[in-house]
Amino acid sequence: MVVRVWEVLDANEAARSAYLRILSRPTRQDVAQNAICLLLWLEATMGFDILRTVAAMALDDIPLARVVFEANALFTYVLHGYYELPPPLEGFPEITALCGGGRLIEYRFFRFHRDLVARGATMIRDTLAPLVFNDNLYAMLRWFEHDCSLQIPNPVPAPELMAPFVVTSTTTTPEDSRTVFVAFPEWHPLSSQEIKDYFERTLGLGYCIERISTERSCARQSAKHGVVVFRSREMRDDAMHGEEAVFFRVDGRDMWVQPYRPPY
Repeated sequence: MVVRVWEVLDANEAARSAYLRILSRPTRQDVAQNAICLLLWLEATMGFDILRTVAAMALDDIPLARVVFEANALFTYVLHGYYELPPPLEGFPEITALCGGGRLIEYRFFRFHRDLVARGATMIRDTLAPLVFNDNLYAMLRWFEHDCSLQIPNPVPAPELMAPFVVTSTTTTPEDSRTVFVAFPEWHPLSSQEIKDYFERTLGLGYCIERISTERSCARQSAKHGVVVFRSREMRDDAMHGEEAVFFRVDGRDMWVQPYRPPY
């Protein structure tokens, strides 16, 4: 199925509105684009409804300024390994709040999953984002919508809008589509072996897991995040029981599991 440029523009109206809202503050264009790329990744791959909320924020709202600051800082960190400015001591509270309050998404998530987030955010930056940021394409789309509203017989979109949307390169890896994120309370961490035994023995899924990685505990904090790569996408979907996110009880301890959906 061929996806046209106008369809991508139409499907990402919320991202466009959020982008224009951020620029109206005013904000440096590169900062606004970094922030939108990070938010697009969270929404496209994790299923959070973020961009409509950002687009509706008042220009003089402190939360809007904080979202932009945090998203730009996170984008810079995952792609380049440093923060353009020091992050707030309490982490990234606005991004965390937009993503459900810290069940999965908080500052340690980005540190542990940095390589994976970087692959996805780079993909967004190089494929989808240039359309979201393109003023000329959206002007053409508005003219086409205007012609349709006037009930002009058989209005024809500009050729640029009818061009196919083609992803010519990808930074994702085959294992991304077989991956789930796991998170558990810091005071009740789970080991890789406990997670493996739960899926393969307790749930009776058999030899289904390729590898498991969890955070390393240190003197000041216990592991909270992990990643599980299944042997196939079908095995992953079986483990998720067809759900987008699932709570499991593993030996009396909570484990939150959410699949990763690569952008392309």
